[in-house]
Amino acid sequence: MAVSGFLKTVQEIKQAEIAAHRRRISLSSLRQEAETLAPPPDFAAAMAAGTPSDIGILAEIKKASPSKGDLCVDLHPATYAETYETAGARAISVLTESIYFKGSLSDLKTVCAHTGLPVLRKDFIIHEYQIYEARQAGAGAVLIITTLLSPDQQADFIHLVRELNMEPLVEICSEWEMDQALKTGAKITGINNRNLSTLDVDPGAAVRIAPLLPTDIIPVAASGFSSRKGIQTGIDAGIYNFLIGESIVRAKDPDGFIRSLRTDD
Repeated sequence: MAVSGFLKTVQEIKQAEIAAHRRRISLSSLRQEAETLAPPPDFAAAMAAGTPSDIGILAEIKKASPSKGDLCVDLHPATYAETYETAGARAISVLTESIYFKGSLSDLKTVCAHTGLPVLRKDFIIHEYQIYEARQAGAGAVLIITTLLSPDQQADFIHLVRELNMEPLVEICSEWEMDQALKTGAKITGINNRNLSTLDVDPGAAVRIAPLLPTDIIPVAASGFSSRKGIQTGIDAGIYNFLIGESIVRAKDPDGFIRSLRTDD
């Protein structure tokens, strides 16, 4: 399936960005540095720890979005990382895309330096260079978006991520993408209610798809979960990990908000 819509635009931006980065630091130099680092905090273990009574919140550092515009552009990544850990988040997601989400690799490095939690690089990964960047920055996980990649590319990226002692969060938003993700070796699937080609939201996608997954595959729901009531619908569908971004960064009290998502009191 050809990449289209918003994803096509982002893909073209990423190609130019990667070329610019490679002019500053070669792939071989970046690879050499990434391969010598000690293993990061274990993202797979963190997601595997989710249970119906102890859900995992994958709390996101998110300054803006293409659908909502600016969310919290003056967000301080170090402060939020420390708050997320104190509030009981299971892991942290950092958006590093700079145009639409106003993130950066610097944000990723800052968060990794200020938390002991596993950290996910959330970006539009189209080249192995970006995977080495993630490991060099301290990440323990990388988002792999099924829609962006051929099955062979996806399988290669999943393998490389694991070679670097990280774990991929393989994003899907439909049943056919689920099939590709499973065939290419996904163990943790991020089921996104938002279609990234059109930016449309299907609020029932995660709870519809999660029960179709094999029992040894860990689902993580994303987009549209902003209250304990919504999270309960996910739990009922067998989802015990939730990626939450916009509602956390917009909350007046992020610590209290995360705690409210984690408990049904």
